Amino acid sequence: MTAAVIYLDPIMLNPVIEGVWHHARLAGIPDPGESITMLCGATGVASFLPLGQRRNRSVPRQCDSCDVVVRRQRGIPLRQSRIGHS
Repeated sequence: MTAAVIYLDPIMLNPVIEGVWHHARLAGIPDPGESITMLCGATGVASFLPLGQRRNRSVPRQCDSCDVVVRRQRGIPLRQSRIGHS
């Protein structure tokens, strides 16, 4: 049987730990069971599920600490500094 290759982009992966999604700099796709560290410093063990199961328990919320790191790196104003400004 011919292989059906599924290409994953590690830049587009957002690991979810206990209902919170994070940003992580991944050099490649981690192996199941491999430890990964998020931008905020949280760590977890890689596992994979189909996207359709992402919201089975609850809608993941964004990690505020990871968001701050990404916004600073990209020169995007922090959410807190935009509140109340139009």
